[in-house]
Amino acid sequence: MPKDLPQITRMLKAWRDARDPKAVPGFTAQYGVRRRKGLTQAEVAMLAGVTEGWYGKVERGTAGHVGEEFLDRIVRILDLNDAQRAHLYFEANGCAPEPHIRPDASTIDPVLSAIIHVLPWPAYSFDSRWDIRVFNECAGRDFPWMLHGVNVMIWALTYPEARLQLVDWEETWAKPMASQLRLAHKANPDDARLTEVCNIIKERDEGVRRLLEHDVTTVTHPDGDRRSLYLPHQHEEEEVEFVTLPRMRDSTRLMIVMPGDIAQQAKDAIPSTIASVLAGTEVAPASS
Repeated sequence: MPKDLPQITRMLKAWRDARDPKAVPGFTAQYGVRRRKGLTQAEVAMLAGVTEGWYGKVERGTAGHVGEEFLDRIVRILDLNDAQRAHLYFEANGCAPEPHIRPDASTIDPVLSAIIHVLPWPAYSFDSRWDIRVFNECAGRDFPWMLHGVNVMIWALTYPEARLQLVDWEETWAKPMASQLRLAHKANPDDARLTEVCNIIKERDEGVRRLLEHDVTTVTHPDGDRRSLYLPHQHEEEEVEFVTLPRMRDSTRLMIVMPGDIAQQAKDAIPSTIASVLAGTEVAPASS
């Protein structure tokens, strides 16, 4: 690589070349499996939801001031760590990024946290604004955005790469989730954080704004829903079932994303399990 290239050009090219396309959920399903690592400028632009020409300007350092939301898209797509993120911000805009929003550890339920970390499937807890409190290693592996973001609704409804991962994005994912958010906001119009989440989503995506304001889908929760998505390093879609459990005292919810076949096996086993329990607890006749 020529030494006279701008630093941002050399950094982004190096990070693109090192990125494994199979680690981007849905990428190989859309574009096919290939042996070599690396993403092209056109592919990064597609994943970021911008034109190749615009992304090219960013990579050449000729785009002027670059929006923070766009820079964080690049961070997620290329899976940059905090040091790389800071370097990108300095080279693009000459300033440090805002720290990632993290939940206050003192407000995290230790019992719920312990449960989440021992589960063998993706699991996370979130509050009534859909801000994630805790997630386990499986969730970070299957939903890489969690390593860089905090809000489930903002991810699913505005991150361009979510549309690649979530199968039948608009009908199966966006409309039901927009309905949940709309109904929650109507019930809690004075909740400042919930209002902020709605405003962020409306500002970032005009199509989703219309869903929030005009769509008539009515869904209050996803518990028991089955939906399909792509996981990292897989090129075939996976069906999952959502299991949602509430923690009543503080409105925190636990979400478990179970593989569909395992969830079905559990359901199939319930009748025989109940029968076995009942058979083992029959009341013995009184002795004479």
